[in-house]
Amino acid sequence: MRITTLALAALVGVCVPAAASAQDNTAFAQQRFTRGTTLYDARDFPRALEEFRASIELYGSPNTRLYLARCLRELGRLDEALPEFERAVREASDRAHLDPRYVQTRDAAQAELAQVEPRVGRLTLTVPDVPEGATIRVNQRVVPVAALGIAMPVMPGAVAIRIEAPGFEPEQRQAEVTAGHEATVGVALRRLPPVEAPAEASVLVRPAVDTPRGRGPRRSLAWIGVGVGVAGLAGFGAFYALASGRYDDLGARCGAGGCGTVAPSEVDEGRTFQTLTNISLGVGIAGAAAAVTLFALGRPSAPPPVTVSVGPRSLGVGGTF
Repeated sequence: MRITTLALAALVGVCVPAAASAQDNTAFAQQRFTRGTTLYDARDFPRALEEFRASIELYGSPNTRLYLARCLRELGRLDEALPEFERAVREASDRAHLDPRYVQTRDAAQAELAQVEPRVGRLTLTVPDVPEGATIRVNQRVVPVAALGIAMPVMPGAVAIRIEAPGFEPEQRQAEVTAGHEATVGVALRRLPPVEAPAEASVLVRPAVDTPRGRGPRRSLAWIGVGVGVAGLAGFGAFYALASGRYDDLGARCGAGGCGTVAPSEVDEGRTFQTLTNISLGVGIAGAAAAVTLFALGRPSAPPPVTVSVGPRSLGVGGTF
């Protein structure tokens, strides 16, 4: 007995919130319906349509469905209004068996449906073996695949049909539908040709030239060494001649009249020439040694031009390496 009581209490606990939730939705739906009828009477059909759609989402009422169909009719969207009138007739007929108030709704929906139906054409679209993922549009409106083979309401006049499916070519058709009549259009989809693999491109690959070790930059360095060696040796010869001449001049003057007649600057100049002579000799020997080493490591190609300039107190090397 205790188990039965607990089970009954649990059942009541589950049903009461559900009933309260449904009651709340009905109240909200009624508020949206009232706002919709006010907008409908004011002939603000677009906003009234939004209210009626919101009300139906909360609670499906045949009365709300009837007003929704009326809004679509007033907006000139007869092809959309027709199925809403038909649905309003069915829903009101089902409820009229239990609630006589819906008899008036059913009769009104049937009368208005009879007025709209002759003003709308119907199109039956067939697509053999429709592939998965197909998208069907009739006058830019998406039509579910399940609606294929069933007469769908369309506005009279030219009807544009477009079907797209993965792996198939898009298909477009144009049909002419008159008011109160039905047209049938069949569309067979064509598969896209298989994508061929791109042909192998022949690429000419030139073998890499195996440059012997030591060539390339070493060639230029070797000729730089030659230029430095030549410049050093040339400078050595020039400064040696100057130093030797200065030494002989000072020696002759010191032997004839004494070294008192020799200015200190002349002695310093002689020493400078001697120092430059030693430096030039060292540079020449180092350049020659470097050139010999680089030539031994990598034989150079054609020698680039080298320009050597020697002045009384300067030494320059130029050229393209």
